[in-house]
Amino acid sequence: MPRLQSSITYAFCLLIIWLGINCRVAAQETPRLLVGAAFQQGAVIMHTAKIKHFAGTNPTGLELNVQYQTTGKKYWQQLYAYPRIGASFTYLNYHQPVLGQSFALSTYMSLPVFKKIARQLHFRFGPGLAYFSNKFDRTENPGNNVISSTWNAVIQTRLEYDFPIHPRFSGLAAFGLNHYSNGGNSKPNLGMNIATATLGINFLKNTNRFLIQQDPDVIKQRYYFTLSSSLGIKQRNDFDTARYIVKSVALMALHRINLKSTLLLGVEGFYDPSLVARRAWDPRVKPGTTPDIRRVGINAGHELNFGKVAFGTQVGWYVYRPYKADAPFYQRLETKVQLHKNFFIAADLKLHDIIKADIIEYRLGIRI
Repeated sequence: MPRLQSSITYAFCLLIIWLGINCRVAAQETPRLLVGAAFQQGAVIMHTAKIKHFAGTNPTGLELNVQYQTTGKKYWQQLYAYPRIGASFTYLNYHQPVLGQSFALSTYMSLPVFKKIARQLHFRFGPGLAYFSNKFDRTENPGNNVISSTWNAVIQTRLEYDFPIHPRFSGLAAFGLNHYSNGGNSKPNLGMNIATATLGINFLKNTNRFLIQQDPDVIKQRYYFTLSSSLGIKQRNDFDTARYIVKSVALMALHRINLKSTLLLGVEGFYDPSLVARRAWDPRVKPGTTPDIRRVGINAGHELNFGKVAFGTQVGWYVYRPYKADAPFYQRLETKVQLHKNFFIAADLKLHDIIKADIIEYRLGIRI
């Protein structure tokens, strides 16, 4: 079960559902389909002194992708200037025996930033699942303190310029950032950030492009509540190999400002059994005392809505935290899919100190 859990990323599983829904619509519309291939040159970013032994690591690789141009069948597509939705496969060779190679499958959305005739500037972002050939091992590969599990989450962002070279071919030039991490499921988990430069070519399978204009959707309910519960699995550190099941429950009040944005405010409770093991050796704990490991937090955030999918960012503060093992504030990145008007699933990456991954949470909720 723990190994299976580590292989599922918080955003990948949700965007696969979303991509499947949109691909079914696309098949009915015969959309503008693009298939591409590109060369990718990377450089590992030194985000902490603990990975200075990877300075000068410059991976090279190949990317294959398929994407389609939305046509406005759903109003949110028109709202975001008809973005592209796609999937990509990325192979990287790190030219480092410690790191080996990685293979990533990602889904993504490409939002237009600037358009002029056939030349287009897009901002592309999306999560996925990555396989690493060489992971951390205390005896056989102790130098790899960035990747400790075979399967990891990957988040890819980049700015890309698409320019015509033929009626059915276009060139691609892009600069971006790839982030690899397991979200604290295994330790050590310093993660890896790679700056990338990409040069490639796209083939346009269908040059027809019929854009639909329609009236805006009507927001039927601007204020509502949600009740949800989450589960996640984490490892405390690389010496404690036990896996702990972390639980939470949350009550949120949401305000739909417009078709793009939703504000939220809520209260949530956490139970993290890994704190019991940490409390046992913590020198800050007074002898003979066992401060409560349960926590209660209040949080506020924002959701960016894309039809039935929403990307959320939240900031929270622990108002009840007798055992002060972490920072009093926490952050969360969330991907949510509305399966039904009253039910949703979500997956979150919870962090402390902005860059320290705490856990990946899998959430099920109802709308009240």
